[in-house]
Amino acid sequence: MHTFAEPGRPKASSRIAVSIVPIHASVPGRARLKVGGLQGSSAVKDLLERGGRAAPGVSSLTGSDLTGTILVEFEATSDLDAIIDHLAALLRGEIVAPSDAPHREWHAVSPGRLSSMLEVSADAGLSRDNALGRLASIGPNVLDSIQPRSSTTILAGQFESLPVAMLLGAAAISILTGGVLEAAAIVAVVGLNAAIGYQTESRAERTIQGLGAKGSRTAQVTREGVTATIPVQQIVPGDIISVQRGDVVPADARLVNAQALSVSEAMLTGESAPISKTVGTIRRSMVPLGARSNMIYRGTIVTGGSGHAIVVATGSLTQVGQIQRLVGATLTPETPIQRELKNLGQCLGWLTLGACAFLVLVGGLRGLGVLQMARSALSVAVAAVPEGLPMVATTTFALGVERLRREGVLIRKLDAIETLAAVRVACFDKTGTLTFGRISVETIRIGDKAYPINDVRRSGADPQGPLRSLLETCCLCNDTEIVRADKGLHLSGSPTESCLIEAALDSGVDVASLRGRFARISVQQRSEVSRLMATRHMTEDGMLIAMKGSPDEVLRRCGAEIRPDGTRRELTPDRRAAIEKANLEMASRALRVLGVARKQTSGSKPTAEDTQDLVWLGLVGMADRLRPGVSTLMGRLHEAGIHTIMLTGDQKATAAAVGERVGLNGGGKLAIVDSTEIEGMSSEEFVLTARRAQAFSRVSPSQKLEIVRSLQEAGARVAMIGDGVNDGPALKAADVGIAIGRDNMSAAREIADVIIDADGLGGLAPAIETGRTTRRNIRKTLRYLISTNLSEIMLVLAGTSIGMRAPFTPMQLLWINLISDVLPGIGLTMEAPEPDILRQALEKGDSEILPGREFGSLTAQATIMGGAAMAAGLFGAFRYGLDSPRTRTMTFGSLVIAQLLHAITSRSDSESIFGPRSRPPNHALSLIIGGSMAVQTAGLFVPFLRRLLGIAPITGIDALITLAGGTLPFLTMEWMKSGRDTVETDLVWTRKTERTVLPGDAAPPPKRRSR
Repeated sequence: MHTFAEPGRPKASSRIAVSIVPIHASVPGRARLKVGGLQGSSAVKDLLERGGRAAPGVSSLTGSDLTGTILVEFEATSDLDAIIDHLAALLRGEIVAPSDAPHREWHAVSPGRLSSMLEVSADAGLSRDNALGRLASIGPNVLDSIQPRSSTTILAGQFESLPVAMLLGAAAISILTGGVLEAAAIVAVVGLNAAIGYQTESRAERTIQGLGAKGSRTAQVTREGVTATIPVQQIVPGDIISVQRGDVVPADARLVNAQALSVSEAMLTGESAPISKTVGTIRRSMVPLGARSNMIYRGTIVTGGSGHAIVVATGSLTQVGQIQRLVGATLTPETPIQRELKNLGQCLGWLTLGACAFLVLVGGLRGLGVLQMARSALSVAVAAVPEGLPMVATTTFALGVERLRREGVLIRKLDAIETLAAVRVACFDKTGTLTFGRISVETIRIGDKAYPINDVRRSGADPQGPLRSLLETCCLCNDTEIVRADKGLHLSGSPTESCLIEAALDSGVDVASLRGRFARISVQQRSEVSRLMATRHMTEDGMLIAMKGSPDEVLRRCGAEIRPDGTRRELTPDRRAAIEKANLEMASRALRVLGVARKQTSGSKPTAEDTQDLVWLGLVGMADRLRPGVSTLMGRLHEAGIHTIMLTGDQKATAAAVGERVGLNGGGKLAIVDSTEIEGMSSEEFVLTARRAQAFSRVSPSQKLEIVRSLQEAGARVAMIGDGVNDGPALKAADVGIAIGRDNMSAAREIADVIIDADGLGGLAPAIETGRTTRRNIRKTLRYLISTNLSEIMLVLAGTSIGMRAPFTPMQLLWINLISDVLPGIGLTMEAPEPDILRQALEKGDSEILPGREFGSLTAQATIMGGAAMAAGLFGAFRYGLDSPRTRTMTFGSLVIAQLLHAITSRSDSESIFGPRSRPPNHALSLIIGGSMAVQTAGLFVPFLRRLLGIAPITGIDALITLAGGTLPFLTMEWMKSGRDTVETDLVWTRKTERTVLPGDAAPPPKRRSR
């Protein structure tokens, strides 16, 4: 798909881009490559060195985790492209390094054969000496942590933008030409800008790192026949580990025995429901991760039962380590403002070079000295560089960051605020993001009547009759323990059983008292053979049998059912068919359904007949509960012109049900694509599919990354919202990665640009709203800065052309830029957000912060301001001569006034002070303009400032001409806007009249973004 990448340009492979950049490739048969994720990671270095030598034609490969580079030596006739492809596949886990493991498809290996392969006894485990030898050879069972940004990195980042580099270049030229004071002023501006950015980003990073830390962990390991607790870091392949409910699995392992074992693998696969684990060998080798029922993986959580397993992979060779490698190798895209400021800087650079060449040509024709031409060129350079831009952008971002911090939204990097505004597609993980990642009871069905659990909870009264009987049965046939803690009751059990207890408690059932009255005699646990659980309890009249499990299995053991009114009836074939139909209907809504039954006997000893001929109580439907406000959020995002997509590891039916509940497609039919459908697609087909879909089901972490990349390839700015390890690569690749939740162990927070430190998505809409407001205010400021700086360049060039030695000194230009650029620019960033900004769908022109078509109008504005100031200067020249200090003072004063008033014009490109509409007042900007006017006036009267600026006192008539030269451009541009404003008002009124909805007419469809 790709071609060879030029030095400095990322190399992409397949549909997933990883960061492999050729640095030196000019010598045949030798190349040095920069590899993302290698710096600081000995595991990635080892992987590349072991697996890279298998690339076509490679003779040697040496990596450095200090510099993040590898040196490859290969046959001169070999294709470097193919070698890079091979290395990229290694990083994605598509190719196995030779010594990664003798066999990666462990689920297809029997426990006996596996013990032989790993040279371990399934009963006694490894010897201590053997374990120590493996630890020394393979390394500790640790993952390379994602390091937080250091203070040095954050500070260095403040000097990376092109406008800052141009400012420092202007300062260097000032020193070379003797303008030390000008250089000091420029450096002060850059330093203040860096201080603001550093303080804001450092504060956010400290807050994020303080949200939660990972503690040390231990595991139960059998060695030499003795089971002991050891640190997780010391586990090696071949170790026999024990896991039980509540444990976090310490390494990837193959089960050798399991007792009712269930594991939540949501952090890896996105499957919301726990997976039941078995020991049997799976004969097929190509099996999805979620279907490998005899495997347990590092970082997953045991939700029920217990088991023993042989460790097959540790550290970076685990599944979660593979995801982490993919995160490290994933390219982070430039933000929109980085790209646009880079383009703007290049334009300004060429403009500066052209203006300087013009000055040199004019100077040569007029016979001016080299030093004078250098000073004139410096004046142009200072005029061309928007000194206020870095500080204004940083201040704007900092204000937005602080505003969102108060709402629980933490921004790691300042420019992520602006990126939020440009988002066109929002990709959501399902489990833990759109949902809580916790199963809860949604509905109970008894006979033909459904009981939504929220209605039961809201009633406040104890449930009676069959409903109470069903809830009590669920509490008795249940292994969840209720522990009293300082903060209330704590439920210790599997998610499925805990949610049944929670529903009963919320409905008023006294579970502790119930269990005290019905003491348990025995329990029959769920197994591969029997997908149900049954318990026997002592009663005054004999024994109570409680049962729950697969509806089909439970129903098969029932002979009668309870109606909603409490009466009993026989289970006829028609009634059984009706219950089976209700079960299928509930399952189609992505509910996990349990059947519940009970039986009272007079006997006191358990028999095989106890679990036959029970009374059917009903169905319990459970689901991963949606986070509050998700449906409302989707509606707001659709109004904002943002396409929403759900990425889930769940089945297609679950994705469909959840997608419809949250309104992914605004109530329309969902387009859902399963992971099996995308495997054979070409890149072009995949891009087209990604643009049209609203949900992807059964997707892996690497496929999530593919989807994000394909959307970006289609030209969309993408936000990825997730909470787990499996979202990591996509979070990093997205234009803006957003992590959600307060989970202290969340890996997503270490990668994301934005963290919503809450248990809901409520902060997402305010974040996008703040981003759009920030972007619009930066656009206003940028238009203001470009137009004012162009006016300065025009004046310098025009003055030099007519014979002035220097229309402005560098210090005067610096004064202009500080007084009438930085401060008014900051005032423009404080414009209040428009009330309907989130409902204003992004138009095509909004993809650029400053579209090229606007340069014509900015040049016209600059011409009006520069022309008026030049006219005032020519009046002074007529009276005092071209190079008189008074002439320079009049030109200088007119331009400053014009630029300060132009800040008011820049508040809106359509609403005029003379028009019928006007924007709400901006008190900060008014104060800044008033203060700047006062400081400018003081410059005419304070001797020190006059000497510093090189100006002179002027007479009353000169002051009137200067004032006219400054105010006429403002009045002219506002008058021009008022004409446009009136026309636009008439057009809006006409459209409103034409769209009036008459009784019986259909309402006009809402405006939707064209995709």
